[in-house]
Amino acid sequence: MPARKGVDARVAFQSSFTQCVVALRRALATTPLGILLAIWFCWGRVPPDHISLWAGGFAVIWLICLWLLMRIAREGSDASRHVAHLYWVAGLDGLAWGSISWFLMGESPVLDALLTALLCGVGAVNAPVYITFIRAYYVQAGSMWIVAMSGLLLIVNHPSIVNYGVGFTLFLVLMTYYMTGVAKRVFEGIQLQLANATLAAQLSVALQAVQLDAATDTLTGQGNRRALDELLSRQLRMSEKSGRPFSVLMLDIDFFKKINDTHGHMIGDDTLRAFAVRVREHLRQGDVCARFGGEEFVAVLPGARLEVALEVAERLRAGVADTPLLTSPLISVTVSIGAATLAPGQTLDELLGSADRAVYAAKSGGRNQVQAGT
Repeated sequence: MPARKGVDARVAFQSSFTQCVVALRRALATTPLGILLAIWFCWGRVPPDHISLWAGGFAVIWLICLWLLMRIAREGSDASRHVAHLYWVAGLDGLAWGSISWFLMGESPVLDALLTALLCGVGAVNAPVYITFIRAYYVQAGSMWIVAMSGLLLIVNHPSIVNYGVGFTLFLVLMTYYMTGVAKRVFEGIQLQLANATLAAQLSVALQAVQLDAATDTLTGQGNRRALDELLSRQLRMSEKSGRPFSVLMLDIDFFKKINDTHGHMIGDDTLRAFAVRVREHLRQGDVCARFGGEEFVAVLPGARLEVALEVAERLRAGVADTPLLTSPLISVTVSIGAATLAPGQTLDELLGSADRAVYAAKSGGRNQVQAGT
């Protein structure tokens, strides 16, 4: 069957195979009911040894089929490895049902009519089971027809047996013809479903990429002001609900304008990128940094009280000051940091204002230092 554009036919083939295996396992679970129905039809009309031979042989085949399907499922229903096993199951199942003509038919015209109707019913019931993998249905129906016809040839002199054989043959031919068309549409539906799933996944990835771009500062790769606002709002809601504090650090690179004036804006941009990397290296796991604007950054420290925020800020300050950010040209900077912790009833603007005042105090006090907000 042709694959729809953009969908790998092997994926659709595998999906069809897996669905067929699942459906066939469910169908075989009801097979004992069909065996009991045949025995009920034949009880008192067919010699008990014939019934026993047929039912015993069918039971063995049924167990073999169940074992094969369990093996397929256990090993992952891989079509490339197990398609032959599925054909074996279909063929054995057809053989078992077709053997009705060998063991149970020829005793009574009424019974022969009932058993022929039972075989037609088996063909009809199995058609939707194999609908996603129609070639296995061909094997099952073909095996059942061959075995049934060979048995009927042994009792061809019985009244109406030829009519039953012709009727059963026409039924399977018509069933196979119509189910082939249905199976084609089902397979195309599976391909369309897979195509839609693939498209949905691609759209989801694209949407995530757009959302990420919209929330990311293109220069430093950190979150931008929009991302910072969303993060702070989320932290505020969590803090109000749980009572846990959180802190912010406002970072301002000292004398950054001098770098731009001396080395140009491209080196200034490189400095900002290197600074963002340095900040990430010294924050705790779970802390988030965003670019606030220009050479200012804000780090959000979930669950951190002021004393913890001051420890993180001092470690960050020293990490920036101790090692140059760039080596060619050699660029060393220091950073002034203001730390503030959300107080009960405080708004986000008030929290950021407290951190901003602390930065101003750090710069006024000589820069390259950490101050706590009030």
